[in-house]
Amino acid sequence: MTSRNETVLPVARRVYTGASAVAVRSRPRPERGRHRLRPEPAAAAPAGPRRRNWRFALLLVAGWLFQAALRAWLSRTQAVPLDNPDETAYLVAARFLAGGPAADFSGATLYRGGYPLLITPVFWFTSSPAAAYHAALLINAAVSAAVMPLGYLACRRLGLGRPAAYGAAMIAALLPAAFFYSEYAIADAIFPVLTLAWLLTTHNWLVATSPRARYAAATGSAVLSGYAWAVHSRGSVMLAGFAAVCVFIAWRRPAGRGSVVAGFAAAVVTVGVASVLDRYLVTGLYPAGTRSLSGQLVNTLESFYGNIHITEMAAGQLWRLVLDSWGIAGIGLVAAVGAIARRGVRTDLRVMAALSVGVTAGIAFAAPAALPPQQTMVWASGRYLDGFIVTFFLVGAVVLLRAAPRTILVCAGCIAGLAVMAALTVAVYAGTSLPTKRGMRFDFGEPAVLTQNWSRASVLVATMAALALLVAWVVFALLARNVQVLTCLLGAAVALVSLAAVVQLTAYGPRADTAYADKTGVAAMAAADGLKPGEQVAIATNVSGIIRIAQGFEVSSTKLDVFNPFCAPPPADVTVIDAAWPAGKPARTSLPEAPAGWRIVAANRLGDWVVWRRSPGAAAMRVNTDLCKHSSAVPALTG
Repeated sequence: MTSRNETVLPVARRVYTGASAVAVRSRPRPERGRHRLRPEPAAAAPAGPRRRNWRFALLLVAGWLFQAALRAWLSRTQAVPLDNPDETAYLVAARFLAGGPAADFSGATLYRGGYPLLITPVFWFTSSPAAAYHAALLINAAVSAAVMPLGYLACRRLGLGRPAAYGAAMIAALLPAAFFYSEYAIADAIFPVLTLAWLLTTHNWLVATSPRARYAAATGSAVLSGYAWAVHSRGSVMLAGFAAVCVFIAWRRPAGRGSVVAGFAAAVVTVGVASVLDRYLVTGLYPAGTRSLSGQLVNTLESFYGNIHITEMAAGQLWRLVLDSWGIAGIGLVAAVGAIARRGVRTDLRVMAALSVGVTAGIAFAAPAALPPQQTMVWASGRYLDGFIVTFFLVGAVVLLRAAPRTILVCAGCIAGLAVMAALTVAVYAGTSLPTKRGMRFDFGEPAVLTQNWSRASVLVATMAALALLVAWVVFALLARNVQVLTCLLGAAVALVSLAAVVQLTAYGPRADTAYADKTGVAAMAAADGLKPGEQVAIATNVSGIIRIAQGFEVSSTKLDVFNPFCAPPPADVTVIDAAWPAGKPARTSLPEAPAGWRIVAANRLGDWVVWRRSPGAAAMRVNTDLCKHSSAVPALTG
C-alpha cells in the first residue's frame, strides 16, 4: 500500500504517434556533429508498459492462488455439514440436480437453486458425502478468492495506484466477511464475489464509450443481478438496483437506451430460468410447500410495531457492518453517502455510490424482516451484508490512503456516533450480550473475536474494541502523510487483525463443530446403516434435529423416510431404522415395539441415537399409536 500522493499516469497523458510512438519525456535529442543518437525502434516503446502489465497480471493470479490455498487449508478438516439446515439443504439440492436422491424439506425456507447449480458437477463424479463436501468447499475457496482480483479492479477505479490497490484487495480478501463463509457450503460463500462483480460490471455500463461495450456491460450486469436473485432472496434487492440503473440510463443517456432493452431482456431470461429451476426443486424437495419469506416480510410491515422492528433490524445490520470490518467499512459507507450529496463528483461515481448505499439499506431492512419474529438476535447477524461489508471496506481503504485529513476525521466521527447508537439499539432488543457459545459462533463470531469471549460477547465491549481499532487506523493514516512507511504498517496491521480473526473463527467455529459432530456420530449413523442397493432407511422425528437433518445428505443412496414413532409405523419396506435413545434408559427402549428379527447395530449416547437393522424374514416394525397424543412433530426448518 502506498500513500495518497502516489499517482497513476492516465492513458491520455501518454503520447503515441502512429507506429513510431515514443513517450514525450523519453525522446532522445540528436547530438551535434557526425555522430547522432539513433531513435529507438518503433516497437520498443510499448514493451515496458506491456511487460509491467503481464507482471501485474501474474501477481494477481498469484494473489488469487494464495487466497484460495489459504481457504482450502483452513477448511481441510471439515467432513460433514455444520451449518444446518442450510448446508444440508444446499448440498441435497445439488445432488438432486445431478440426478441423485431427494429429501423432504417441507416447511423450510426455499433454498434457491443458484448456489446448488454451482456445485452440482461435484455429484457427477462422486456419491461419497465426505468427498462431495470437500469438493464443494474447494469450489468455495476458488470462487471466494476472486474477491482479491475484483477488489484490485475496484480500488484502481477509485484512484489507487497498482501497489496500493493490490495491498488493499489482499487485505479485503482476508476479512471474515469475505473469508469465513467460504468454509461452509452455503450461498454466503460466494455473495461477496457476486456483489463486487455486479458493481464493477454496472460501472462498466455507465462509463462505456462504444455500443458494443455498453451492450456487453448491460447484459453482464443483468445476468449477475439475476443470478444473485437465484442464489439468495437478498438478490432481489440487487435486481431492484439493476432496474434503477436501467431507469437512470434510459432517462439521462439516450444513446444507451438500446443497451437498457438488452439488459432488461437478459434479466428476464435469467430470472425466468432461475424460477423454473426453483419450481423443479420445490417439486422434488418441498412436497408439502415452503415457508414464505415474502409473506413474513409483509406481515412485519403491516403493523406499527413491525415497522419499529425493521428500524431496529437495520440498526443491527449497520452495527455489524462497522464491527465486522474493524470500522473501515463504516468510513467507506459515510464517504459514499457524502459522494451522493457533494457537488463536483463524477456522475458515474455518484450513481455507483447511490446504488451501493441503496442496495445496502434495502438488504439491511428486508433480509432480517423476513425471519421469524422469535429470531430477534439474528437481526444482528453480519452474514446478510457480507458482500457490501467487503465493498465498503475497499472504499474506506481508499479514503484512508487518499482523502484529506479533515475528510478522514469527519467520516470516522460520523460512523463512530452511528455505531454507538446502533449498539444501543442492539442492546435493547437482543440484550447487552450476545451468545457466542458453540452453535452460535456462526452468527456472532466477530463480536466474540473483538471481546475474546467465546460464551457471551458484550455488545458494549465489542463496540468499543471496534472503535479503538478505527482510531488506530485513522492515526496511522494521518501520520503516514509524513512518514510513508506507516502506510505499509497500517496495511500489515489490518491484515494481521483480519487473519487472526479468521484463524480464531475457524478454530472455535468449524473445527470445534466438526469435533462435536464426530463425537455425536453425524457421519457414523449413516455408516452404521450399511445400506445395500435397494434397501431403505427411515428416521424417527424425535431424533435430534441437527443429526436428523444431516442424515438427509449423509445417506446418499436413497431418499430418507421420516416417520413419527408415536403415531405411525415406518414404511413396511424399510430395512434400517434410526431411532432416538431416551435419556437414562437402555438402548432397546428406543423402539419398545420392535418385533423379533430386529437388532441394534450401533448407538451413540451423546448423539442420543440408535440404529436398528432388520434381519431377513423379520416382520415390519410396529409402534404404539396410543402415545400419539404425546407425539412431537417435525421441527420447522429455518435458514
